[in-house]
Amino acid sequence: MVKSRGWTELADGDEFAGYRIETRLGRGGMGILYLALEPGLERRVALKLIAPEAAADEVFARRFAEESRIAASIEHPNVVPIYAAGEADGVRWIAMRYVAGSDLARRLTQQGRLEPAQAVALIAQLGNGLDAIHAAGLVHRDVKPANVLLAGEAGSEHAYITDFGVARNVATESGLTQTGRFVGTLDYVAPEQISGETVDARVDIYALGCLLYKLLTGEVPFPREGEAARLYAHLHDPPPAPSLYVPALPMALDDVVIRAMSKSPGDRYPSAGDLGRAAQAALSGGAVAVPERTVATGAAATRERSAPADLTESAKTVPEETFSRTRESGAPPGRRRPLLVGGLLALVAAAVIVALVASGGGDGSGVDGAVGDTASTTTTAKSKPKPAPKTLTKAQLIAKGDAICTESRNKFLRYRDPEAEVVPDVAYSRVLVGISSSAVDRFEALAPPRELASAYDAYVASQREVMQWDRDALAAAEAEDAAAYSEARETRNATEDERKQLAEEVGFHVCSGSDL
Repeated sequence: MVKSRGWTELADGDEFAGYRIETRLGRGGMGILYLALEPGLERRVALKLIAPEAAADEVFARRFAEESRIAASIEHPNVVPIYAAGEADGVRWIAMRYVAGSDLARRLTQQGRLEPAQAVALIAQLGNGLDAIHAAGLVHRDVKPANVLLAGEAGSEHAYITDFGVARNVATESGLTQTGRFVGTLDYVAPEQISGETVDARVDIYALGCLLYKLLTGEVPFPREGEAARLYAHLHDPPPAPSLYVPALPMALDDVVIRAMSKSPGDRYPSAGDLGRAAQAALSGGAVAVPERTVATGAAATRERSAPADLTESAKTVPEETFSRTRESGAPPGRRRPLLVGGLLALVAAAVIVALVASGGGDGSGVDGAVGDTASTTTTAKSKPKPAPKTLTKAQLIAKGDAICTESRNKFLRYRDPEAEVVPDVAYSRVLVGISSSAVDRFEALAPPRELASAYDAYVASQREVMQWDRDALAAAEAEDAAAYSEARETRNATEDERKQLAEEVGFHVCSGSDL
C-alpha cells in the first residue's frame, strides 16, 4: 500500500479493510475502484476507496455513514447492491456487488446509438431502479451512461444503476457542495442543480430524459462548445426532440423527452418509473396502464423551489437578442429599460456558471460503478456539432409541424388566463414567452422540402412575430405599462388569422385550425 498525491494506492494482493485486492478496475475524480475478494465468503466485490478531498468535505463525512446505511437497505434488481461501507487507515471505502460486463458509456462509444426498443427497455429498467432509490429518500444526482452497468447478452441486457459515491442525501437542499461545486455531470444536469435551487428526485428524472435522448440519437441533448455554453443551454434552451435528429423515430418519443426535460420540475413526470412507462407506451403506440404518481419519500420527496425569482425566471425568459431589437411601430425608449435589467441578470447568471466551472463544477466522478476505468469526459471532451437537419418530405414536415402546434396549443390552453390578457401580468407573460420561443426554435430546426420552402419560411416568420409580441408584452408588464401591454396582446391576437392562412398554404392542419 502506497500514498500517491494523497490517494491510497493498493497493489494486487494487498489487504484493505479485510478485503484482498485482485486488481485495479479504474480511477476517477471520486475515488479508485478495485476488484477485491471478501475473505470468508470468498465473493468478489467492487471496492471503492473515496478520494481524500471528497472524504475531507465536512458535509460528505457527516452523511457518508448514514447514506451508505440507507443505500445498503435498497433491494432492487436494477440497483447495484451495497454490501458494506466504513473507514480504514483514514480512508473511507464502500463495497458493492461486482458486475461482470460493461457500462452504457462504452456501449454507446462502440455502437453510436441504440435501437429504439433497446433504448426504451433500458430506460424502463433504470426508471424502476431510480424509483427504488427515491423511495428510500435518496437522490442520485449523477445519472449518466457511465453510471449504468450492463450484464447479459447484447440486446437483452440487464441494467443496473450504480455509484452511490456521488448520490447524496438531499437534506442539504441544493445541488452545491460546501466547496461551491455541484454534484452532477454537465450533459445531464438539471437546471435547478445549476442555479442552486432546492433539489429533489426530479433532478434524476431530468437526467433520465437526457439519457433517453442520448440513447436514441447518440448525441447529448445540448452539444455546445465550452462548459458555460452547455450549462446555459440547460437553463435556457428548449428540450430537443429526438425525431428532429433521427427522423425515423416516433414523434411520440419526442413528447416523452420534452416533458422529462422540462425546465420546471413540476412539469416533469412525477416519477422515473412513469417516464419509463411513458417511453414504452410511446414506442408501442399503446396506453400507459399505471396511473402517474410520485414514490419519493423523505428528503427526496417533491420540494418547493427556493431560488430567487429574479435570477431563475426573468433572466431565463428574455433572450439577449431582445435587448437590441426595435419595431417599426416603435415603443417609447422607457419601455425597453426592463429588458436591460433582464440582460444584466443574464450576465450575472453566466458569471455564476463560469464560477461554478472554474471551481470544478461538473466533475463526473470518473470511477462509475463496478467495471473498468471509465475516465470522465465531463469537462474535457469537445462535443461535435450536430449535422444540418435532414430535408423532410411534405408528409413529415406536416406531421412534425402539427405536433409542435398541438403541444403549443395545449400548453396555452392549460395556462390561459382571460384576465391576464388585459391586465399586465408578469408571470403569465413569461409563460407565453416560453411557449412561443420553444415553438420557434423547433420550427427553425425543421428543413422543409424545396417546393414548400417559401411558404414555410413565411409561416415561421409569422411565428417569430408571435414571439416578439409576447416579449413586448412581458417588457410592458415588467414596466407596468398597461397601454403597451394591451397593444402587444391585441396585435398578437389580431394577426392570428394571417398566421392560420400561412399555415394552410404549407398544408398544416393543426397550425391552420382546420382540425377544429
